[in-house]
Order: sequence, then C-alpha cells, then structure tokens
Amino acid sequence: MSGSDTSWLGQSLPRHEDQRLLTGRGRFLADTARGCVHACFVRSTQAHARVRSVKTGSAAALPGVLAVLTAEDLGLDGAHLPMLHEPHPGFAEVTRFAMSDPRLPILASVRVHYVGQPIAVVVAESRHVAEDAAELVEVEYETLPPVLDPTAALAPDAPTLHAHLPTNEAARIEVGFGDVDEARRAAAVTVSDTLRIGRHGAVPLECRGVVARVDDRRDRVEVWTSTQIPHLVQQALCRVTGWARDEVRVAVPDVGGGFGTKANVYAEEVVVPVAARKLGRDIAWVEDRQEYLMSAAQGRDQVHHATLAVDANGRVLSWEDDFVVDVGASSLWTAGIIANTAIHLMGPYRVPAMRVTGRAAYTNKTIVAQYRGAGRPEACFALERCLDAAARRLGMSPEEIRRVNLLTADDLPYPRPIPYRDGVPISYDGRDYRACFDSCLEMLPRTVCDELRENYPEHDLGYGVATYMEATGRGPYETGRVRLLPSGRFEVATGAASAGQGHETTFAQVAADALRVSPDRIRVGNGDTDPVTYGVGTFASRSAVLAGSAVHLAATRLADRACGYAAMLLDTDAAGVVLGAGGFRADDGRVVDWTDLAAAFGPGGRLEGQPSLDELAQFRPQTVTWTMGVHAVVVGVHRDTGLTSVLRYAVAHEGGAEINPRIVEGQVIGGVAQGIGGALLEEFRYSPEGQPTSTTFADYLLPGMCEVPQIAVKHLYVPTAGNPIGVRGAGESGAIAAYAAIAAAVDDAVGGGDWRVTSVPIAPEQVRAAIARRSAAVAS
Repeated sequence: MSGSDTSWLGQSLPRHEDQRLLTGRGRFLADTARGCVHACFVRSTQAHARVRSVKTGSAAALPGVLAVLTAEDLGLDGAHLPMLHEPHPGFAEVTRFAMSDPRLPILASVRVHYVGQPIAVVVAESRHVAEDAAELVEVEYETLPPVLDPTAALAPDAPTLHAHLPTNEAARIEVGFGDVDEARRAAAVTVSDTLRIGRHGAVPLECRGVVARVDDRRDRVEVWTSTQIPHLVQQALCRVTGWARDEVRVAVPDVGGGFGTKANVYAEEVVVPVAARKLGRDIAWVEDRQEYLMSAAQGRDQVHHATLAVDANGRVLSWEDDFVVDVGASSLWTAGIIANTAIHLMGPYRVPAMRVTGRAAYTNKTIVAQYRGAGRPEACFALERCLDAAARRLGMSPEEIRRVNLLTADDLPYPRPIPYRDGVPISYDGRDYRACFDSCLEMLPRTVCDELRENYPEHDLGYGVATYMEATGRGPYETGRVRLLPSGRFEVATGAASAGQGHETTFAQVAADALRVSPDRIRVGNGDTDPVTYGVGTFASRSAVLAGSAVHLAATRLADRACGYAAMLLDTDAAGVVLGAGGFRADDGRVVDWTDLAAAFGPGGRLEGQPSLDELAQFRPQTVTWTMGVHAVVVGVHRDTGLTSVLRYAVAHEGGAEINPRIVEGQVIGGVAQGIGGALLEEFRYSPEGQPTSTTFADYLLPGMCEVPQIAVKHLYVPTAGNPIGVRGAGESGAIAAYAAIAAAVDDAVGGGDWRVTSVPIAPEQVRAAIARRSAAVAS
C-alpha cells in the first residue's frame, strides 16, 4: 500500500483533472446529449410588453417537431422560482433589511420583462429543426415603455414592472454606527462623488445547458446541468413541480467555468425536465453564445453616491454611501448582493462612523445573479476611489492615506457594531493589514513606473493601489462523504460542484491527509444529489472552507472506525492500533493495510456482514472567515487613443492554510483577469428600447493573453480556528480590488486636473479627452 507520513495539505500537487481536460477527455454537458431530442426556447423580443397571444400551429406542423409547449401545456402557468437566500432575522432587524419577491414566471404567458425571457419551448428530433420551428412561433405583443434606469425605476411615478408589487424596489438596507453628522463637522476635508460600476458578468467558456433523461424503471428524471449548485436546482425543481426528492436526480458533468452565473437556478432547468417527463423522451438543451449573452444572468451594475470625511492627517472620520443596485427583471440572489455591498463598504480600515443606505431596483434588463465577488468589488471601488480623492485634496500620496487608516496588529481582532448576514457579530480576525499593504508594495513599488517608462514612449504610465476585505466560507453547511471501495481505494463526494476550481485535486488532498494514503488513491466525484442527499453548492469562496472541512470530518470518522475493524483482523484491542502510512499497525508490529481491510468485507471475509466503511459528515461554521488583501498595478495609457494597458500587477493577501498553494494562486490570478475585464473592457449595454446590444464578442469585449500581464501573488498565512483544516476562502479575492486599483493608476497616468475615473469600464474617449485638456493646459 502506498502512503506517506508527510501531510498532503499545503503541497502544490499538479491538478488531477487537468490531464483529462487538456487531452480532450473531459465530459461536459453537451457530451451527455447523445440519443436525446433537442429543445429550443422561444424568447421574448420585447423588453416590456403584454403577451396578447402565442400561436404555435405553424411551428408544430414542421416535420421533425415533437411538441411546442407553453406554460399552460406544461402545468407551469403562474409558477416561479424560489428566492435562493434570505438573511438571518437578526441581521434583517439591525439593518432594516426588506426584500420583495418578483415571482418572475418560469415561462411568460401574460407579460414579458426583458429581451430573452423564455415564453415557450420547442422539442424536435434535431437541434436545427427545433431552431427553425422556434422562429415560426408567432407571439403577439402589446409593447409597454421599458424602464432601464434603476434610479428612475425607484421613483414614485415609475411604471411598476411586477403587477403584484406596489413599487420596483427589490430590496433595501440601512447600516450605520457612530455620529456621522458630528464627524463631518469636525472634518478637515470632505469629498463626495457619484461612482458607477457597469453591468457585466461571467462569460465562461462553456455556456449553459440541461439534459433530462426519463428513468421509467425508477419513476424519476435524471437531470444533468452545467451548474455550481445541483442541490439548490433539485430543491427548486421539487418545489415548483411538487416532485419528491427521490423522483429527481441532479448531477453535474465537467463544467467549463461558472463564476457565479451558474450559481443560479434557471427557468430552463425546470422546463427541460418537466417537458421530458411529459413527453417521455430524453431532452437536451445546449445554449449558444448569442443566447447566453442575451439571457444568462448578469451582474454588477451599481451606482454609489458616496461621501468621505477625513481629518488633516488623512484619518477617516466618517463614511457615507447611498447606493442603488440594478437587478434587472429579477434576481434570486438580491439579498446576498445588496447585503454583501453594504457589509464590505467598511473596508479594512478604522471607520468610527458610517451611514449606508442601499436599494435594489427592478428594470427591464436581463436577470442578475452573483458574479464573482457579488457586491464586494462595487463596495471596494466606492471606498477606495473616495480615499484617493481625499488624498489628492490633502496633498498626501494614496499609499500614505491608506497606511494612516489600515488596521494593524494592535487593532486586530477588530469587532464591528453590526452582524454578518448569518446574524453573528462581525469581528475581523486578521493579523496585520498594514503589513499586508507594505508586502504588496514591496513586490510592486511605485518606482517601477520609472523603470518601465522608456520602454513605453507612447504611453503615460501610472501607479495605483487598492485594498479589500472579504467574508469567505459562508454557511449554513456543506456535506462530505467518504467511502472505502472494494479495491481499497476511496471515493469522495460533496455538495460542492466544481466549475474549474480543482476540487478533484484539493478534496483528494484533504481526504488523503486524514486517511494517510496517497491522493492518487482518492476519486472525487462532481456535484450529484445521489451520493450526497443534502448540499448547498459552490459560490462565495466557500468550497475549501465548508466542503473541505466536511470531507476532513468524514475521512477522520472513517479512519477512526477503520481502526476498530483493523483490530478485529489483527485480533487485538482497538486502542492498540495506530493508522500510519503503511496501514494499521498493532503494538506487536503486525500490519493490515486498506486493501486487506476492503477485501475482508467481501464474501467469506472476516468482516462480511459488518456495516461498510462509508461516512457522511456535515460541517456548519459558526460564521464566516475574513480575508484581506492589497492590489498594486502599473498601467500605460496611450496618449493618442486613450486605451489603457495593464503592464505589471501584484497581489498580497492574508489567508489561512492553503490546501494547494498553486491552485490558490491560480484562483487569485483568474480573479484579477476578470477584474481587468470589468475595469477596461466588459459591459452589457442596452438600447433605449431595452434591446441588448452586446450579444456578440465584437460588442462584449473580453481580456485575453495580451491584456493580462504576469501577476505576482504573495500569500500571508494567518491561522483560523473557524474550521478543522484552518482554511480561509480565496476564490473571489483576485477580482475585488482590481477595478479600484486600475482606476487609480489611470488617474495617476493622466495626471491631475479635475477629471478622475468615476465609472468602469473606463471609457477610452474620456481618457483621451482628459489627456487633451491636460495638453492644452500645459501649452497655455
């Protein structure tokens, strides 16, 4: 038996799944569609309209069409998806949180609320026939005025988008402490600004898709879907249809990226299984890219009206923000987005007084979900931009004003006078945020600009820095299962579904560490409701913390039980058996390994009839773990075009134990790449009529290899007792501060004047105009 006395935790093992994925042997959603008939959705072409009629006759008559189904045909008339999160009552009470349920219909029949909203589904023998038939479905609309501006949507006289609601307010929140008014009166400098974070989101390599197969022998439907949350999909499907849990299995194949857009339950994930059961056929729906860019959940899209008051030395006295979130026609995650924003506005600083109000608004845009960070990058952008403005007014450097306010080892742990959304009082438990700041600046100091300048003669170079806080590892729980196979190998399952995070590697390392075997003896499955009945999913930087801890608990329990069985085989007392790399060793030196143990459960074996070694464990954290980090960046702004290039980038972050440092580094780098995209390139835009105008990659721009430089990452270990393996989340860390840091660097490159970056993505034409004004001022 192979094994090791060395801990597998903390080793940068190569990702086990990469060999399969990089050699074309991955099995993604579309690969599971063999033998299925195909679905195509009829989608709204109007942003806001009443549906007068839906005529399906011509489509149904097309050869190869099996059915054209509306909400009424499927028994889904009036059905809607349940909200996916509500904060703890204690949090809601303190923050005066309130939320409405839009009850957006799964298939629209009376009213449509955005372009791309599903109205009907065509099922045909082939995909091309289904698409042709969908174009023959005639939908008669009575067009209504679209509501596209979230602030206008909240006005008392705005048209109400959801008939059962009195207003377009999706949610509201108030967070406050200290005497803000007194602090402002005592301030040496007060800065106010309106800051906008544009509408963009995850654009993974793989679009969405669902395959539903009817299992008549077991009277159930097996649903394969490209999701991060299979158990929440199952719960929603059962709630909408009334099916029992054992009537539906939801499983996840390989997933080509999620980033939050797939941590959502979609109408298609209900319609396809219901249609499959109705027709008695296996059905596949695989989304194309234009369909994705039009109808998959989007993110960000916030406006902040912020005011920061500081004393003559740059110390923060008070911080105020009134923000609006545009959640489109609906969001199942409204509570998480608005609460995340409000909580993370506190930042990693001493903030003695704060007053924050936030509202979420319904508009006639595509639905919204939690995109990587979900409120954290938006909060960071607002606070960090105001710090930069205050520093400019005081004649301080951006670095100096942050050093003055950052929490140090003397401040931490740092309790805050509000609870997290789990109801537990917030207390930052880091080590030294100022030291983390200095560590980042050591990797990438401002002097790098001088070193690079002669290499970029057509560019003005600028330097920016920003810090962030992140609550990671959100509950309420996650499940892990570990079982010994007849071969002597092991199988691990969790409620967390991998969308590229490397679960096959990291969870194998966690289990191997507890079982004292090599990770190559561990097989990790992806999200599946069959082996793990109850689970939550992968989002909010939670998988390593919750699922990893659950796997650790299950593996530890299995190892403890196995010692008892090994003692039976060794005819000795369990107290004298020790598990080591070579197997189970008795006091007298005799050894039984895992293979011997597994064989003993077989026919004729000494353990035949004994309960198998199969352990299930749930891990419930008391509250979140907190991480903090710093981003530093050097950009080059082209003087003639106003285009910005990111030249150097560095991230230092406080984190817990790293299961696999290389994977943590990859997570941070990937987040930075998405942050660069959001800061410089990506935006979902709409015409005045509510038509999406970013439905191809010619209009929705993404960062590539030429836009993302080498990124230096430094991990500063800070232990936590919040979970048994001492980890903190890191999945969103790279994205959070990128917007603010890049904006600061562009300001620095353009150089003074009244203009500064207050909106992302940064518009090259605005940068070019600022450069022109600067040149004219110099010339005069």
